[in-house]
Order: sequence, then structure tokens, then C-alpha cells
Amino acid sequence: MAYVAFVLWQSSSKFTDVGLRFLSICLFCLACCLSSVKLYAAASETDTFKPYLSSSILYDSNYLRLSKSASPSITGGVNDFSEVLKQASAGFDVDWKISRQHILIKANINQNWFENFTSLDYLGWNNRAQWDWQVGNQLNGEIGYGNRKFLGTYNQLNAFIPNLSTTQEYFANAGYLFHPNARLKLGVFRTDSQFDSVSRATSNILEDNFEANLQYISPSSNIIGFRFLGTDGRYPQRQFIPTQILDTAYSRFNYQLTWDWRLDSKFRIDGNAGYTEQNFEHFRVQNFSSVVGQLNLHWQYSEKTLLELNLKREIGQALNVNSSFIQIQGVEFNARWQLSPKLVLQLPLSYQEQAFLGQSGASFANLPQQINQLTSVGLNLSYLSFNGFTINSLVSYENRDSNFSDRVYQSFSAGMNFKLVF
Repeated sequence: MAYVAFVLWQSSSKFTDVGLRFLSICLFCLACCLSSVKLYAAASETDTFKPYLSSSILYDSNYLRLSKSASPSITGGVNDFSEVLKQASAGFDVDWKISRQHILIKANINQNWFENFTSLDYLGWNNRAQWDWQVGNQLNGEIGYGNRKFLGTYNQLNAFIPNLSTTQEYFANAGYLFHPNARLKLGVFRTDSQFDSVSRATSNILEDNFEANLQYISPSSNIIGFRFLGTDGRYPQRQFIPTQILDTAYSRFNYQLTWDWRLDSKFRIDGNAGYTEQNFEHFRVQNFSSVVGQLNLHWQYSEKTLLELNLKREIGQALNVNSSFIQIQGVEFNARWQLSPKLVLQLPLSYQEQAFLGQSGASFANLPQQINQLTSVGLNLSYLSFNGFTINSLVSYENRDSNFSDRVYQSFSAGMNFKLVF
């Protein structure tokens, strides 16, 4: 089987039918995983060290999220907007408990190949180390570091431009149970995101954050509290020039009421509600503030059925070259069915409205604020064929409308992933 799949994969470039190429690569991925079965040992739930191998294939009809009117010149001369992305990865997870201390390590390296946009090929990784420490019965916390190299999404870029970046995260926090039902938690963390391409260096961003959480913990372990988050953000590669439109720094303050409440054995509600304000260092016209919040409902309808509903209004980084931040409000729904002990089906649905904030173009050229409406629907199927070997498949459809015609797009994607845990 492995030989047949390999031949199909090598000759797939000769075929003009995308579906046949997709099938041949899937067979190759499956054969690679199955060829390792004789070497594998079933993973135990109590294993401290779990290495794994993974292979995936993804077809996307509109990888760059381009409008129908987009010219091939925007893709570097590639006429086909679709993409077939192949990935091979390896990694390990460490879950190590030493007395009351807990060490968590996740390491992954992945090679990615593109069929049409071959210049996007890259070697990525995703690593994280965390120490959950405990001193006595009242004092605990977390110390850790994460490092990730990845190709960002093109949902907001809508153009064929470099988007490979490296993100580092440093964090440390401590919680003190000063009363049987009350806890104070203080923490600091830094995120440092840098693009590989010199042309994207002006979007490099460094954020230093401080957070404070005051929580009430009920006898039944339900939690309600107040959270403050202060952020100092900088663009290290920018210089302030009054005649230009790019700011070099900002500060953001977020005040939230938080909760995590289990009403009974089947129903849980968690989330937050609060207020965010952001002030730029130089171009005050781009300042903004907004009410934000998130409400998550989890309902274990039956032993095999879980229903989840998420309502949100939040502010985050805008991943394009024209705006600094984006306000997202919408709803997400996910239904999960355990069809059998080895088969799980999920149906994710979502709708969101995206309003771009801090728009340099809108602020200085009297352009309207960009408003998008994004709808997506998916179907995911996971199959545990035997202990340690899992097959995941997915299909999804996205549709985005916008008051900017070049931001309107539709896309369809389908993919498979094969993972073997030793």
C-alpha cells in the first residue's frame, strides 16, 4: 500500500484533477503512518513522556481570501487561487509531577509544503514549557515560556505578501489563598512577535502586560471575580514621523468581571464582562474604547452529546497593514456527538461582525470604517482506530461580506490529519 501511495503522490503533479491529487496525498499520509504501526507501543494515560508523529493534507479553494475580482497579479502571477498544503510534524508532550510540583512541556516541529504558492514553504515549530508550582496550601502559581514560528492567516491581509512570523511569550504569576473562599492572583507576561520579512518589520510588536485577579471561590468551587489587565505596547521597528500615519506605541487598560459557575452536573457557565480603552502615544485620533465581554455556555445534554454556545464582544490585534486593532462581536455554536467509543462528530457554526479600529487610512484620508460580516460552518470527524493512532477529517465553508468590495470572499476547505502517539 505504501508503495502504491508513494507512486500516486510522485505522479500527482501530472494530473489536472485536484480531487485525484488530494486523494493520492491522503493515501500517502495514511501509508506513512500505518508503516510505523509495528514499531509503536500504545500510549498510557499515566505516561510522563509521549512522542508522536503527524501528517496532514489541506485543500483550500481560496487560501489568500481574495475577492472574485482580484487580479492574478496580486498573487505573484499565480492564476489558481486554490492551494493544497501538506504538513509533516513530530513532537512530544511531557507531563511530569514531582510531589506538589507539576512540569508541562510541549514541543513540535513541522515542515509545510505548498503546491501553488511554493515560496510560502516553511519550517515551523510550537514549543512551550511551564512549571505549575505550589508552596504550602495557600501559595501557587505558574512560570513559563513559549516559542512559536508559523505562517499567519490571510483572512485580513487578502494579498500575497510575506506573513511568516515568530512569537515568544514569557509569563509568571502567583496566587495567594488569603481566605478559604478568597484568592488574589498577580501576574506579568510579555509577548514578542516578529515577522521574518524585512518588508513587514514595521508590524513587529512587543507587549508587556500586568494582571491582577481577585476571586471569590464558593464551597462548591464556583468562582466569581474581578480582573484588571494593563498593557504597554510598542512597535520597535517604527520611528515617529509627524507626517506619517503609523504610531510607535500605545497603552491599553481592561477591567472585567469574571465568572466560572457550574449550575449542576450538566450545565456550566463562564465568561467575563467589562470595559477596554486604548490610547496611542502620538495619533490620539486613533484612540478607542468599548464595552467587551464573553459568555460561554456548556450543556452536557446527554452522556454522548455536548452543546456549547459562545457569545463575545472583544478587541484584538488586526492582522493587516492598514489597521491596528479589530473589534469582533458574534456568536459561535458547537455540537459534539460521541457516535461510538472511537468516533466523534463535531458541527461548528459561527457568525461575527468585524469593525476595524485605529485605522490609519480612515483617520487621515476620510475613508469609512471597514465593517465585515463573516459566516462559517464546518464538519469535523475524529476516529481513534486503535490506541495511539487517530484520524481527523474536516470540511468548512466561509463567506465574508464587507463595505469594502475587495474584502468580500468565499472559501471552501477540506483536510485530513493522521496522528500516531507512541
